[in-house]
Amino acid sequence: MTDELCYRSAGESIRAFRAGESSPVELMRAVLERAERQTASLNATTAIHAEAALAAASAAEARYRAGTARPLEGIPVAIKEETSVAGWRKTIGSFLWDEVPTAHHPMVDKLIAAGAIPHLQTSVPEFCLIGQTLSRRYGVSRNPWNPAITPGGSSGGSGAALAAGMAPLATGSDMAGSIRIPAAMCGVYGFKPPFGRLASAPGEELFAFAVEGPMARTVEDLALMQNVIAGPHPATYSGMPYVPLPAEPAAIAGLRIGLSFTTGHTTLCPDTRRNLERAGAALERAGAIIEPVDLRWDGEALANALIEAIFGIFLDEYLSKLPAEKLDQGSSYLRWLMERYCGKRNSITKAAGLALGLHQELEHKLWGRGIAALICPTVFATDIAADLDLASVREVPIGDTRVDSYLGWVATPPFNLLSRYPALAAPTGLAANGVPTSLQIVGPAFDDAIVFRIAHHFARVTDGGLYRRHFPPGCGVDGGRTERL
Repeated sequence: MTDELCYRSAGESIRAFRAGESSPVELMRAVLERAERQTASLNATTAIHAEAALAAASAAEARYRAGTARPLEGIPVAIKEETSVAGWRKTIGSFLWDEVPTAHHPMVDKLIAAGAIPHLQTSVPEFCLIGQTLSRRYGVSRNPWNPAITPGGSSGGSGAALAAGMAPLATGSDMAGSIRIPAAMCGVYGFKPPFGRLASAPGEELFAFAVEGPMARTVEDLALMQNVIAGPHPATYSGMPYVPLPAEPAAIAGLRIGLSFTTGHTTLCPDTRRNLERAGAALERAGAIIEPVDLRWDGEALANALIEAIFGIFLDEYLSKLPAEKLDQGSSYLRWLMERYCGKRNSITKAAGLALGLHQELEHKLWGRGIAALICPTVFATDIAADLDLASVREVPIGDTRVDSYLGWVATPPFNLLSRYPALAAPTGLAANGVPTSLQIVGPAFDDAIVFRIAHHFARVTDGGLYRRHFPPGCGVDGGRTERL
């Protein structure tokens, strides 16, 4: 029964709470027990806030009895460690940063106001800079489906927590794919909203490449969470008015969807290609019209331009504040990335030009021709090692081809350059090594509804069996460093 509770969707739990068939306290105890059990094997959490979470769950039970339950009443939500929760220690995975915020991030504020209960913090790489999740401070986080493989990053702890049944909902943030990469590697759903759809952290209103967003095991839960966290917040001026996503999206019969297998990348994991082909066929069964799209992007060049721009407008100044005499306490990749990008006269102009070119190409090949959305891979490989050291291993193989180990194996950065485009990662099945495969659904600027509409019907007509028939196996690798509170 405990395992069944842990893998219930948020929607299922809310219906059970309302019917009196289970309680928020029962669910919270189950996910806390599972988190404690998985700490040593996965190292996906940095702190478990059990006492406060159980107290909040008890208060949620009272609200259900009184008929005053809010939209997410009693639902546990895992919080990415970089995301501010008032009174919770925040290190961003580094020995070089340590603070206790006095205010919630706007997203957390909205989740709590809707009745959700933050109960644990999830691991991140140092300063959320890479597509894996490991740091000198917290060690290596592992993928529940295959512990030798990374859960992705930088929201890797959130992805692993969802996959391991530690929470039905989790927060993420996405600067170059940091929601979608772990969603892909862990077989869950993750949404990169258009910049402005969610209120940013105060002070980050000009940092348009980076957004916060929801992660969940079902697309219905993803939409439920997105409807709670989107829109304005009084702490910041970046959140725009929001029309909630419908509970029952319109059918996709006759909808034209573009399909690109590689977006121009040199290679693609065969299992990812096979499952993407099956995904296209499934969407056709739902009535969509799938049309091949010829994209010949240089993904590594686009990723590098994005990172240069990010350093130029944000990270260079941010990292320059770190005490130089203490940099040897940082993770191996931190100094390598700083040497690669800091103080290099990085320009946002180059990124802006490339983004405009991408948009014009997609306008010509898709949007201007009546094609409603693009589907493509989320990541090109499913076998990136959990403990891969970027500072010493500069390339990784995909089949017979070697690519840049930093971001050469992911397909996400172009849609951060296109910062107002919505992009949703959805699972498509499993690879031979037991790791999930994934696709991205990308829509034109600010058309969130189309990507959720397609994801909704894709989930209806496919049955990959993840979290229904297939669950991550247990693993027993070296333990992590979670603090119990």
